Amino acid sequence: MRFPLFVFKMAYREMRGSFRPFSALLLCIGLGVGAIVGVGNIAERMETLTVHEARNFIASDVKARLHRPLSPNGEAALLTMGKAIPFVRVTELIGMATSKGRSQIVELKAVEHGYPFYGRLTVVPPAPRIFLDPSDIWVQEALMLRLKLAIGDRIQLGGASFVIRGTILKEPDKIAGMFSLGPRVLLSQEALIKTGLAQTGSRLTQTILFKATPPWTETTLKKALVQKWPDEWVQIQTSREAQPRLGRFLKNFTTYLGLAGLVTLMIGGIGAATGIHAFIKMRINSIATLKALGTPVSTISAIYLLLALMLGVIGSLLGILMGMGIEQAMHARLAVFLPSDLVFTASWRPALRAAAMGISTTLLFALWPIHGIRAIPPSRIFRQTIEEDQPGVLTRSVLTRDVSTRGVFTPMRALLAATILIGWGGLSIWQAGSFKIGGWMVAATGAAIPLLLLTFFGMLRLVKRLPRLSSLILRYGIGNLNRPGRLTSAILLSLGVGIMILLTLIQVERNLTRYLGENIPKDAPNLFFIDIQPHQREPFSALMTQQNIQMELTPLARSRLFSINGKRAADLGQRRGHADSWYFTREYVLTHRDNLPPHNTILKGSWHTARPNGIASASVEVEAARHLGIGIGSQVTFDIQGTLIPAAITSIREVNWGSMTTNFFFILSPGALDQTPITYVATIKNPPREDIPLQDAVIAAFPNITAIQLREIMETVLRVIDEIARTVQMMAILVLLSGVIVLAGATIAVSAQRTREMTIFKTLGATRPILIAIM
Repeated sequence: MRFPLFVFKMAYREMRGSFRPFSALLLCIGLGVGAIVGVGNIAERMETLTVHEARNFIASDVKARLHRPLSPNGEAALLTMGKAIPFVRVTELIGMATSKGRSQIVELKAVEHGYPFYGRLTVVPPAPRIFLDPSDIWVQEALMLRLKLAIGDRIQLGGASFVIRGTILKEPDKIAGMFSLGPRVLLSQEALIKTGLAQTGSRLTQTILFKATPPWTETTLKKALVQKWPDEWVQIQTSREAQPRLGRFLKNFTTYLGLAGLVTLMIGGIGAATGIHAFIKMRINSIATLKALGTPVSTISAIYLLLALMLGVIGSLLGILMGMGIEQAMHARLAVFLPSDLVFTASWRPALRAAAMGISTTLLFALWPIHGIRAIPPSRIFRQTIEEDQPGVLTRSVLTRDVSTRGVFTPMRALLAATILIGWGGLSIWQAGSFKIGGWMVAATGAAIPLLLLTFFGMLRLVKRLPRLSSLILRYGIGNLNRPGRLTSAILLSLGVGIMILLTLIQVERNLTRYLGENIPKDAPNLFFIDIQPHQREPFSALMTQQNIQMELTPLARSRLFSINGKRAADLGQRRGHADSWYFTREYVLTHRDNLPPHNTILKGSWHTARPNGIASASVEVEAARHLGIGIGSQVTFDIQGTLIPAAITSIREVNWGSMTTNFFFILSPGALDQTPITYVATIKNPPREDIPLQDAVIAAFPNITAIQLREIMETVLRVIDEIARTVQMMAILVLLSGVIVLAGATIAVSAQRTREMTIFKTLGATRPILIAIM
């Protein structure tokens, strides 16, 4: 017990008596740990945001989309699982609502009590318990305006009559789109049965929503459903799979910032090595005395290693406090864009993780200077007076050399270098959460450091070849770069890596902004009007002419693929891989037009050539053609509300999906959709000041039509990107600040060593400004 106690007492005395020289070290470690804590907390909040938004997107943890009703075995398996896992059924179909001699096509959505699991279904007036009475329904306000109804009125759906209990303001899992056949009507599954509309052969869309309760997770629940439904025609999706792009973007963003924080910590490690190196040089006489008294080298090394550990702990605690401030600053900028109902819970995991990294980095980078203790001879204590009078003797010590650039490369040093590299690689992989990304991080840093050192050696050679300068300040100041013990390589590495990461972060931020700017077309429309019914086409066009507005009306029809080259699309999709099956089972919004739309390019074939058999021609988007396995001459058949529309593929297009206008996978030849139920979407580009008056005029004349402001959406996106850019800049400043602190710490350490020289200069008449200029 006496050996550890002796080591602890000596380390404590060294730290207590020399705390001031380590201020730069503590700041360096604190900044690195603080950056990692701040980014780690932001990453956890972004993960919470992703899960929150993804769950709201499908109103559940797992969604199963049925392409045909479950078999008896599949139904039995569902009921068995339902004892432990909550689920609700959702059925959607098109129907006709009638009241007071008027009729309107509507979109029916039948759910069960408990819907939704996530998000909020908002109705007016508020109703805490809905879908319990099968005679009640809730409708969009547009239906009440068209049929001139009020809350409490009765409405006929199929073979049953229902009472309107309120209007729908918000559905969590309703995706805003360009196509809608009519207003939404919400009712219970029992009410749907009463209507008689859900019959065999009816065009239904059925889904089952699941809530993963402990011990189930989204992943385990999906695997269990796949195993229990091996032969069912079902597509199973977790909430994380519903918005993969959002999740990937946020993960990549926080990973990148986390790696920048790790580089900040690495610069702090260089600063720690510099500080400990300078401190050990100040303690050479004490170390020689301990050796002369018989203290083993391992014990002395343990003292300074424990000192490094204590400094690492203090620096990490300081960093945790800094990190909380950084996280609050970042969150305050992004909070305005976060959902108001999103609640974050505090987590200590990022702080503990960052503290472990800070302490590990301090110990790793302290190994190299502590190893130099072995080179201090015990006889140094007997030559103290001589060596103080002859600094050149002292500089020949292995310890006092700039160990980054000089000295014999021994096997022990090779082992130390390997330990530091492996340790740093492990920390990089841990922070990145990926062997690939962490490996690239290590490789990039490993390539940058030799390049910086080669540049350093080359510049030192140039400095040596400079002619003798007449200016004392320049001659002595530049000459000091080649003097032993100047720590120039440590300063170069910290500032060089810091500026490298700074420039990288700035370039990424500029590329991000430039990419977004280049992908916002100059001719992008700023307003969309959707749900324009066929009978409203002429009066709507007349209103636009009256308002002196130029627009483009595009017909839309919702369909599914029925067959490809005579084979049922559903059968083909089941035989294809998971990545392709979505293209066979999804809904397609079709249009017909006689000219090639802007932002579309023909890759193969020709635009809408006449067919000898009289069927329509079609142009298909290139990725859809690849996944569906179709090409020029292939024949596809679409099912539009029971009407089959055959078409022959005559061209394959490339579509610029970022054009922010109406784009389609399939475009049919003119007249192909004349006998099918269609609606229209109007795209309009007008000055910003005219947006609100135009919307008011349209809604007053056509209450069912919905306006979508693309300009407002893009302004929000630009504000988000701007705040992200500011966050990146904040991280860049932290990285550069770490390098500056290392520079300041090294300058302080060197100035302490050169006190005797500065005293001689002052005795010879040098003023304080001259001495500062030399340093």
